[in-house]
Amino acid sequence: SKSSILLLLLAVSCQGSPQRINHPSGPPSVHLNSGFLPNQSEVVLTARSNFSLSCHGNGPVHWSSTAFRLLYHNELPNPVKVRSADPRHTGTYHCGYTNQSLKHLDTWIHLYVKDPSNPSSVFVTPRSVPDVREGQDFLFKCLLTDPSVKNLTLQSEGSAGTRGQGLPQGMNVTIDPRRGALIRDLQRSFSGRYICSGWKDGRQLKSSPINLLVVPRLHHPPFLSVSQDQFIRLEGEKFEVTCMTSNPSHDYYVTWTHRNTQMLNVTVQRYYSNPRLYINSTLMFSAVSQKHSGNYTCTAFNEAGIITATTQLRVLDGPYLRISLQPMQHANANTRNTEVNGDLLAGELEANTSSGSLEVNGEITENRTTVNSVSSANISASTRVEVYEGQDVTLTFLMEAYPPIRDWHWTTPAHVNNDNNTVYQESYTANGYRSKASLSLRRVRQEDRGRYSFHLSNSFFRGSQIVDLRIYRSPNAVITLVNNTLACTSPGYPLPTILWYICPGVHDTCANVSTYQVFPGNVTSQEEEEEEEEVTRHLPLSPGDDVTVECAAYNKVGMSRDIFKPRKSLVTPALTGLLSAVAILLLLLLVVFYKWRQKPKYEIRWKIIESTNGNNYTFIDPTQLPYNHKWEFPREKLHLGAVLGSGAFGKVVEARAYGLGTDNNVTRVAVKMLKPSAHSEEREALMSELKILSHLGYHDNVVNLLGACTRGGPMLMITEYCSHGDLLNFLRAHAQDFLVSILRVDEVEEEAFYKNMAAQHTRLRSDSGISCCSEYQEMQLVLSPGQRHQGVQTDSLTVTDLMRISYQVAQGLDFLSTKNCIHRDVAARNVLLTDRRVAKICDFGLARDIRNDDSYIVQGNARLPVKWMAPESIFQCVYTVQSDVWSYGVLLWEIFSLGKSPYPNVAVDSKFYKMIKDGYHMAQPDFAPAEMYQLMTLCWSLEPTDRPTFRTVAQLINRFLPSTNDKSPHHSHQVRIYQRLRVSAPSAVSEHHNNNDEEEKELMMKNIYQLS
Repeated sequence: SKSSILLLLLAVSCQGSPQRINHPSGPPSVHLNSGFLPNQSEVVLTARSNFSLSCHGNGPVHWSSTAFRLLYHNELPNPVKVRSADPRHTGTYHCGYTNQSLKHLDTWIHLYVKDPSNPSSVFVTPRSVPDVREGQDFLFKCLLTDPSVKNLTLQSEGSAGTRGQGLPQGMNVTIDPRRGALIRDLQRSFSGRYICSGWKDGRQLKSSPINLLVVPRLHHPPFLSVSQDQFIRLEGEKFEVTCMTSNPSHDYYVTWTHRNTQMLNVTVQRYYSNPRLYINSTLMFSAVSQKHSGNYTCTAFNEAGIITATTQLRVLDGPYLRISLQPMQHANANTRNTEVNGDLLAGELEANTSSGSLEVNGEITENRTTVNSVSSANISASTRVEVYEGQDVTLTFLMEAYPPIRDWHWTTPAHVNNDNNTVYQESYTANGYRSKASLSLRRVRQEDRGRYSFHLSNSFFRGSQIVDLRIYRSPNAVITLVNNTLACTSPGYPLPTILWYICPGVHDTCANVSTYQVFPGNVTSQEEEEEEEEVTRHLPLSPGDDVTVECAAYNKVGMSRDIFKPRKSLVTPALTGLLSAVAILLLLLLVVFYKWRQKPKYEIRWKIIESTNGNNYTFIDPTQLPYNHKWEFPREKLHLGAVLGSGAFGKVVEARAYGLGTDNNVTRVAVKMLKPSAHSEEREALMSELKILSHLGYHDNVVNLLGACTRGGPMLMITEYCSHGDLLNFLRAHAQDFLVSILRVDEVEEEAFYKNMAAQHTRLRSDSGISCCSEYQEMQLVLSPGQRHQGVQTDSLTVTDLMRISYQVAQGLDFLSTKNCIHRDVAARNVLLTDRRVAKICDFGLARDIRNDDSYIVQGNARLPVKWMAPESIFQCVYTVQSDVWSYGVLLWEIFSLGKSPYPNVAVDSKFYKMIKDGYHMAQPDFAPAEMYQLMTLCWSLEPTDRPTFRTVAQLINRFLPSTNDKSPHHSHQVRIYQRLRVSAPSAVSEHHNNNDEEEKELMMKNIYQLS
């Protein structure tokens, strides 16, 4: 009917109305306090005012806002009503349809809520800022509450000025008053504190600072590792594996996967350390079964990628052991036997399984099933290894076992001594269930052969692997005759084969004559000892057989032969005479050789110390010292004169050198040279002396080097000329003058007349030796002709002169000690005096016949000045600067006794050595002041460290010396010394010149004076 159609149309019309509402044609409208606001309007409100925002549209709508006060509300009501607004209500308010497909129809307005009473609120900022990752964009939400503020900028905290000043290099900032500062593509260098700034009415306004932390972008997946890549377990055992991971940030994940198991029992441990997050994920089964076998994969992933690690679990129904000897190069190895003892050893080892397998050298030797909870398999195997002598041998057993090998050790043959690991070295390495045990022998010898055993055990197996080491050895055939039976014995490995050969007559070998072989059937006995590696064969021999028997032993290494010939007497009168003559000749050669060894060899006694370690001195080899050829002097400008001294090896002659200085003046010099019969050793010694003198340099109290001639003829060494000769003969020659000066001391005090003129000499060279400088000054004349004989001392000799000489020698020795030079022969005979009586130290051994000099005593192959030597030099062969100090004390005794020999009337024998050890020393010389004798006793201290240094000695003597016109107590003291000596002067003269001296009453005194 018509009424029905009308009702239907009405119903359709009613159903179509909502469809138009769900699909509106325009954006929603916004009203502020009931007033309509166009889309994207900006409105300024005052703080503490009320406002209401409502949104209307042709469908369901909702509100969202960027205002900090409303930012964290899950859903804003419609309308939004705010009472007492504050600046933090500043923001953009969005009204949109709930249907996300209509988001493009959203309407928004922006509200500024300013507070004129609080200028600091012109910007509102968030309470905190989350960390932002490197490379992302960051919106710094500093919302402006007053749109009248202009010139908005972003600045680092504390910087001032216009936009952009103080920002990190490369920062790209876009300022939007409604949103804040947008920083694009963050870099790690952008981390810091920032503020928003603007200007109003000529005043700069700033926001609260915000901390920006840029987290580095991850470039690598997390670090990941598993505790072990393979596990073996028996059914019912516990299994546990840990996956260890770390990541620079907390934003990463760790998982375990297994193809047969979905739900895995995993425990996780997290901790921070050295700004990394560590996650240890542990997978655990309390009791494994066969279904748990397979691969377990640990996966860790972060923004940079994924990383995995897989571990394999093998679940077995019983234990197993595989062991084999690793093959060796250049060696033969043969497995001889394998023994397995499957007896149960109750109570020895615990086991949690009922079955097991054992494999030795690749062969399954046992598969066992038991029901006992306590079981052990006893295994043993033997292998023979054959090597050549001199090779390096390493015995290595490779093992795979579960449970792993628990204990192991090697045993070696009893005769092999391994002191300090010189014969063999052990090593053992394990990796999971595989292990390797090695025994290394270096350059094996015959003595190293024998049985080497490797013992091992775990919870189910125990036993040993024996290696019988055999070393190839060539035969060595030896024939012996016992009771008309020849025995040929030969060691060797492999055991040699022995053959007998017989040829008629007497020959050196049967190889070149008619020979027949004795076959084994004709051999009466044979012995083979494999353990001793020796074989013996016997052959009967008739007493009348005139034959030559040859034994040949051979194996794979070599062959050896031995000959047996009938004995004939070889002793004849001619042979006896020849042997006697040879014996006599050998005896004569031994005597000549002994005499030659006893002949002293020339060597310079001076030694230069290179380094010290306690009393151990390392000396410089003088042959290694450099020689500067600027010392060379033309041989034709040197005119040799009279011989000053001659010895077994050479001589010293006076000479005149033309042009030695800067002009062509003539200089008197002394020239050292070797005799024509000198050997290369003596020539090398003289060259060493030349190098040492050039190395030491110049000093007033050392005989200085002036030049040398080393090319174009015999080697000549040119030194300073000392007209008074050596100090010893000078003292003896002037003893009478000394006594005369004592008798005249009250009338004339000649001490004041003496003046050391050595300092006035012109130095020949600015540097007389090799030093840190390589440049040398030109030679200069020592004395001009007009000065040569001026100021020469008279023949008088006083105590002060003796003290000055002592002082000068001490200064020279102090100079040598500063150059690390040890003299080793400090004595009056090795001190020379110039025409001005300046003392100079030298080594006069070249021009002295020490073979006929009583001062030198034979000790072994050397002749030593024993009476001048320190105890440590005599008994320990230790030469130091302190031992030179002792010798200097003896030199002082020589000086103040006017040239007497030390320890007069005392022979150098065991009694003398005992007295030296006991600390006895010589009594005070007749002419020594008390102070000088006290100095001697200091030099003779038994403890070397208690002796004074040469510098101290020189300072002490200088303190005793009077100066010119000195009327001080020092000078008066010298007068008293003269007066005391005057009383005994006649007897002293006669004693000095009498060759039959009487023994002194107080020859030796106990040395009790020591330095404190």
